[in-house]
Amino acid sequence: MRYRNKLELYGSSLVENELGELSKDFGKIKDVYCEIIPSHGGVKSIGGTEVEESFTMQRIFIRKKSIKEPKIDMYFKDSLGCKYEVLDFFPNYKNNAEWEFRTRINYE
Repeated sequence: MRYRNKLELYGSSLVENELGELSKDFGKIKDVYCEIIPSHGGVKSIGGTEVEESFTMQRIFIRKKSIKEPKIDMYFKDSLGCKYEVLDFFPNYKNNAEWEFRTRINYE
């Protein structure tokens, strides 16, 4: 069983607000099962202050049938509430039946 991690997929959609204007709103699309492979991480300081930000990067593999039309403004959340920001995505050229997402989790 390769796809054993469960993530929630969030994306944007255009909704009409109180003024009758179209605005972008983020909402949960669906739950997806995937394979998560950690890549690397790092630490950087923010603007010459003593505050440091750490991050980890992952590769997420998902079946193409699970996400029909991926977009760069989508993100994933796990059961702990960590937000996986999508950096880029492309079809897995070795196995064309899945998408490969490169993601990052930021910690402060």
